[in-house]
Amino acid sequence: MVYNLLQDSIPQWLIPSIGAVLGCVITWLLLRKPFSFLPKDGGKQVETPEGKIIVINDKSAGKTTGVGVVFIPVFLLMSILFLPLGAELSINLGLMLLMMLTGFLDDAAKQPWGELIKGLLDLAISIAAVVTFLAFHTPDVGFFGMSFHMPVVVYGILGVILMWASINVTNCSDGVDGLCGSVSIVTYLAYFLIFREVMPSYAWMGIILSGVLIAYLRFNWYPSTVLMGDAGSRPIGFLLALLAMHSGHPFIFLLMSAVFIIDGGLGLIKVSLIRYLKMKNAFKNIQFPLHDHMRKKIGIPVPMITLMFIGLQFMFCSLAWLIDLMSNTPAI
Repeated sequence: MVYNLLQDSIPQWLIPSIGAVLGCVITWLLLRKPFSFLPKDGGKQVETPEGKIIVINDKSAGKTTGVGVVFIPVFLLMSILFLPLGAELSINLGLMLLMMLTGFLDDAAKQPWGELIKGLLDLAISIAAVVTFLAFHTPDVGFFGMSFHMPVVVYGILGVILMWASINVTNCSDGVDGLCGSVSIVTYLAYFLIFREVMPSYAWMGIILSGVLIAYLRFNWYPSTVLMGDAGSRPIGFLLALLAMHSGHPFIFLLMSAVFIIDGGLGLIKVSLIRYLKMKNAFKNIQFPLHDHMRKKIGIPVPMITLMFIGLQFMFCSLAWLIDLMSNTPAI
């Protein structure tokens, strides 16, 4: 592709940089007047621990949603053109496309898909991603300067949990304008700065997607006119998990995605505690995702919530970088 044509003519770092800039421009042009086939949001709907579907954010109603089906293909095309394409990378790009399509079908459905259907689809794609990883890599794990070999079965189980959790906590955090896109950009940049020597192609994937998300945020920052929907948030979470595994330090995901875990992940834990362990008082006075509690219960303006979460994510990523420096692994 373009990468092969340019690799001997210009510095290699410049090639994916062109892809990131071009992806940003193309996404901006495409989202100026969103396609008519894109669905309209009906307000953010969630399923309660008792199984009831309720609307918790009617302000999003009527906005064009599912635009992830526009900017994810732009990202995929830029990655194909401007990155060195191998078998593993090609498979993962295909899985991201599949993740986007399942998300968009849910976005476009007249009735939201049930948790079981979405959970099983996420699980199937997560298993495929982890099997692909293990087919090309040994399950060696770095942890605070130490490295140890993990049994394949154990790594496979933990990897699927990591992938599934990343997809879903990222999706849960996509509830207020600008939050998911901006926090994701901070995280992708952090992975690039810390681990670009360990996983250059995947680190640059994060940069290319960041370029695309910058254009998306032009239309999604408060007050937004478009929403990414599951078609965008689920592939974003998928790539975050891929980066954690390819970094060789999968446990660093707990820091690098800390805001998503706090904002969306605790809500999943609350639902599980109430539904399966019958702990009806779990987090009783806190509404999840946490951004809804901050917006509805405390009254914090949406732009301030987003900026607070960006700052918090920057702090967590900085901590991850410091740990990496002290562990003497490749870094800035």
